[in-house]
Amino acid sequence: MFRKPVREINAEFQAAESSLPAIRTLIRETFINAGFARKEVHKVNLAIEEGVTNIIRHAYLYEDGTIRFRIVVYKKRIIISLIDSGRSFQPDGGSKLDLEKLVESGRKGGLGFYMIKKIMDSVEYLSSPGLNELRMTKLVSRQPQKARLFMGRMFTLRVKFSLYTFLIMLVIIAGSYIFIDNRTTKNIHQHLHDTVEALSKTIADQASGYILNRRAEVEFHDLARSYLRANPELRRLVLVDTTGLILADTHDIRNLLKKYELPNDVDPNILGDPQTYKADEEDLHYLIQPIADRGKKFGQVHISYSSRQLSESIDAARRKVILLTIIGLAFGIGGIYLLSNYFVSPIVRITERVRKFSSGDIETELPLEGMEEYFEISKALNEMMTRLRRDHENIIEREKVAKEIEVAGQIQKTLLPENLPEVPGLKLDAYYRAASRISGDLYDVFRIDDSNYCLLVADVSGKGIPASLIMSVLRTVIRIMAVGKTRAHTILNAVNDYIKNDIPAGIFITIFLGVYNIETKKLNFVSAGHNPLIYCGQKDQKIEIINPPGIPLGLPLQSENSFAEKLRPQTLEIHTDDTLFVYSDGITEAMDRTGNKYGLEKLQSIFEERVMNNSRLTPEEISHLVLEDIDRHCGLAAQADDITFITVCSVPEEPPKDKPGIETQNLG
Repeated sequence: MFRKPVREINAEFQAAESSLPAIRTLIRETFINAGFARKEVHKVNLAIEEGVTNIIRHAYLYEDGTIRFRIVVYKKRIIISLIDSGRSFQPDGGSKLDLEKLVESGRKGGLGFYMIKKIMDSVEYLSSPGLNELRMTKLVSRQPQKARLFMGRMFTLRVKFSLYTFLIMLVIIAGSYIFIDNRTTKNIHQHLHDTVEALSKTIADQASGYILNRRAEVEFHDLARSYLRANPELRRLVLVDTTGLILADTHDIRNLLKKYELPNDVDPNILGDPQTYKADEEDLHYLIQPIADRGKKFGQVHISYSSRQLSESIDAARRKVILLTIIGLAFGIGGIYLLSNYFVSPIVRITERVRKFSSGDIETELPLEGMEEYFEISKALNEMMTRLRRDHENIIEREKVAKEIEVAGQIQKTLLPENLPEVPGLKLDAYYRAASRISGDLYDVFRIDDSNYCLLVADVSGKGIPASLIMSVLRTVIRIMAVGKTRAHTILNAVNDYIKNDIPAGIFITIFLGVYNIETKKLNFVSAGHNPLIYCGQKDQKIEIINPPGIPLGLPLQSENSFAEKLRPQTLEIHTDDTLFVYSDGITEAMDRTGNKYGLEKLQSIFEERVMNNSRLTPEEISHLVLEDIDRHCGLAAQADDITFITVCSVPEEPPKDKPGIETQNLG
């Protein structure tokens, strides 16, 4: 399975642009010895140079370092590894870099990786603490150039255009033909049945007159024969009286005054409606029409008729239509091919010139000439190359911006409590993990007065700088508005009144806010559209999912009091060994690689199976259980949303060592 390498090269260079000539020489000699054409060697050198430049300008942006080359040559591929010990492209480290996401985000190195991926057959970026590896693979192609060109010519753009257009036309014409043919055939056969039915009524009327006038048997026979000769679709016509005796039979005159026997599969009780039966390997139709006058019945008319002649006429017409359609399609495909040649030829000429760009030449521009379409496409390509050059020149500036965003994320983290305050009777643990450098989640625990503590978890819609700025403002406003207030409902109403006019359109905030009184052991709380609280009550041995009504902050409302009216406070008495879990939607909406969400059910099952029956678990241990289960569900999938939660465990309160009084806490 594993092939033995033909050759292995190890080299080390200073992480500086002055090392690029020596690196080019190493790559050129290695690939030429492996049998690569000089044009391919030039492309590979361009990719390697781009990778080295990105490492120099990113990994060693603020320091000096070295780049170690490891080149392994196999018979069918060459693997080049650029190894550095600088700053990683992947901030979290320890996992493969998502190159597509890097290109889309416009981060430093994204444009370079896009070019490298176009040239190399495989690109990977592996990062671990203190070591980064950019691994590139180039396959050694043995396919003759002429064969590749021949296969390309077999399916040119104009051939594909003509073929697909022909298939679409064929489907439309065939579908229309089948629909019209079925409808027409059905109508023609129905017309035949209607004609025979009208004819049978006419015969019945005449036969009733003959019976009333007591005509001779030969006259009945002549009547039947005359109708049979005038209507070639008729096979047999029989007139019978009420007793079933034959009055006339076009099949055999000797059957007169004999008992008439119906063909098999014909129901004598069905009058006026055609039936079908088989005779001499032919499907025939059969119609029975009563002979009556003024309500008195004299007998019946029995008619056998065939639609073969009609079907043969339809088949002949159908063959003519199909032939004409095929001739029309043949002319149509020829016209489509000529028309496609008119539209595709300019694109083919542009393709020949664009091949220069694939070799790494982004300086040469396409001449602006030819028809209007060709002129516009050439102009657009030249503008694209200009933007690529400009982006290449602005890479360092982008990296500086990325660095500033990273610093902003670090500042944002300082707004979160570094150490949670000690709340008598409670043990707390909080966790925060952003999905990007800066986020919109917030958690906080602080003392309002000697008896009341406020705890909250909030989630600003979206991520990035706007969400982080609103989160910072929200934290400050909540702390200010909580002064002197002991009801969660009052605090959140005051916060909403203060910031509702300053929240930008399209952004809203969900928040769970509670106030815990250490004397009454009660938590009064509200939820502004936030995730439900998970409460594990050891006293009743049950888990409650508590989600009081409320709407997020920042939503447009019909009246000023709508927010306060929709917000419903709730109070919960906390007993010893009870557990509370407040969290953001980053937990329940965490997804694995297939898009399956973690969900509230899995989160609840952790507390039912592992927390409820173990009251000795600390908040830190419960937090670890939750995170471990989330990471197990997500696997290697990228984190899509910020994860934030607070774990609260009620414990017996230790008696004060000093005299009872007010316990002071420094706000974190």
